[in-house]
Amino acid sequence: MATPRRNGQLSSCEPCRTSKLRCDHTSPICGRCERRGLHCTYHPAPLTQSLTGIRPPKKRRAIYESDPPSNISRLHNENDAWTRKKASVSAPGFWGQTSYCDAFTDTRNEFNVGVPYLAGHDNFPVDQKRINLGARVLTLLEDLPFYRDVVTARFKIWKGWCLGWPVTDMIFTVVEKMWNSLETEGMNTNQRASFLSKRLFEMHSRPLEVHPSMTWEDFQSAAAGRWELIGLLFTLTGLATDWVPHGDRIFMRQDTMDATSLAITATAVGDICLQFCDSTGIVNDIVVWLLLHHVTLLAIVYGESDFRPWRKLGDLSTTLFALGLHQDSSAKAPFFLSEMRKRTMVAAYSMDKVLATFLGRPPLVSWRYCDIQMPLDLSVEEIFADPVVRNAAIARLDEKSGWNLESSLMKAKGSSTLIIHISYPIQSMADVLRELSRESRQLRQGLPEFLHWKPDIEGVVTSRVEYDLLFEIHIEFLHNDFLLYRTLGKRTQTQPDAIIGIARQILKSLVIMICEKTRSRQPIKGIGLSVCLPGLPSAGVLCAELLRRSRSTVTSSCLEFPRSEIIQNLTLFASYLDTIIETHDCNYRVAQQGQKAIRHVLDQVLSVESSSCVVEDTGTSDRIIDDANLLDGVDFDDHDLFLGWLDGNIQHMSDSWLASVNFT
Repeated sequence: MATPRRNGQLSSCEPCRTSKLRCDHTSPICGRCERRGLHCTYHPAPLTQSLTGIRPPKKRRAIYESDPPSNISRLHNENDAWTRKKASVSAPGFWGQTSYCDAFTDTRNEFNVGVPYLAGHDNFPVDQKRINLGARVLTLLEDLPFYRDVVTARFKIWKGWCLGWPVTDMIFTVVEKMWNSLETEGMNTNQRASFLSKRLFEMHSRPLEVHPSMTWEDFQSAAAGRWELIGLLFTLTGLATDWVPHGDRIFMRQDTMDATSLAITATAVGDICLQFCDSTGIVNDIVVWLLLHHVTLLAIVYGESDFRPWRKLGDLSTTLFALGLHQDSSAKAPFFLSEMRKRTMVAAYSMDKVLATFLGRPPLVSWRYCDIQMPLDLSVEEIFADPVVRNAAIARLDEKSGWNLESSLMKAKGSSTLIIHISYPIQSMADVLRELSRESRQLRQGLPEFLHWKPDIEGVVTSRVEYDLLFEIHIEFLHNDFLLYRTLGKRTQTQPDAIIGIARQILKSLVIMICEKTRSRQPIKGIGLSVCLPGLPSAGVLCAELLRRSRSTVTSSCLEFPRSEIIQNLTLFASYLDTIIETHDCNYRVAQQGQKAIRHVLDQVLSVESSSCVVEDTGTSDRIIDDANLLDGVDFDDHDLFLGWLDGNIQHMSDSWLASVNFT
């Protein structure tokens, strides 16, 4: 029975008192003890009890030789992360002139001491949690034939430029050989995955040593048994889903993932494999390939405005510098790997500028610190061919320009990409931008004739993919000039006359291209990128100029401005925004805002009274129009969005811009 204490409150039972829980003081058994099934007693003076009932203090766990291995490994795993930080398996990598070891490796020094190569550590503690996670990844290899079929269908559409089919086929062959090895015969999927996961972690710490005499077969042997190869296989499979139509019969098979689920799964697997590489400090060419394609896949799945592609691009840039791909490394690598490194660097540099321009952020790979070597204009198959075939292909290149003489677009696409890089404002910004524009036009004119897009190109290039790529090159050059003159206008607060002509060319090219695809009943999914990125800003500039002229009725003798042509193209372009950008597209909202703006401007322009008087040009027509005045009377849901669209800084887009910059 509970007795009152000196303060008048009832005493608690012993189980509640020792557990420091509230007691309801019910006799003979309190409600809490009844629910918990405990022996309930009320002590009249609990503090007078002996210390025999008090639990002894906990002792620190000691490790004895008789302990089971599972307990010891669990304690070792607590320090596993620190062990990996202490012992890295990666090589020192590229050392610059300011590095601490440059004095030891200076070739001008008679006594070249050199820096010892950091060998790999084969005795890394194997974390059971990582083995289990790796096993979950490897269970997905049960559908390996399905993945190969998806990638094969993708290469039937486009042969690729960076990795190509030889490297892709090598990746699948090595993984298939591992998955179907004799060691795993008789095991079910889970047992096989667990066994191979542990084996991969044991072999993962081997450094991928490269030397000039290395053959392609030697590289394949060194690439086997690596997590980065597993991640690259899934990443390439995920990228293939952006090329193969989602309604293809491949995705209609039973017990297989649809295209969207496969792409999302590929991003997760690629990220896990990159974490495995990061935990052991692995840095090699395969990791760079994985990072390059993983950034593209993240942009396709989550959009460029998502933080994940930008963060992974930072990992790619630091890995490029660590391996020394920003410098010429031809003397330290075999021919095939040297050419692959050049293509990888060009692709990464291009991707960095594409994403940085889209987000309006500083680039992560600065051209000031790069000596980018342009790759030879060879196909990927010719790079990995026998020396006799390879040398014959090199001999067929033009000695002056370096281009192939076969009008092969498959070889030339990647090398012809023009990258825009704009520095911070300087005093001679106008001269610098004009010089960049001149270099852009000169580079464009220097391209072979077969790389120039023409509306009547039928009969010259029969492949739909090649025709689309020629159009991309054409739009890239025009968009480059557009950005340069747009930047010049913002710096000088003027509207350069040249930007009107460039915007006209971009809009006219888009209208012609869409008409060609519609007439031939070709899919227009891929052109949605060009509609949103260079198309909307160009339409915005033309709308602003058209509205300015309709309000002030200014006629300029120094600028050709075909009003009828521009109105017709803007009308068609506005109608295409409904056709090209579907409702489930991430850019649908931006396209609808742009369409609403274009139609509002056209309504105002076409409703102007014909009796308006003509005002002579006062010389101030080159002043940039105030963007805010264009919005008078326009009921937009998002005022800032339209301003950003008009300035050409559409940061709300999240559709796959990098999908068209696919170097695989």
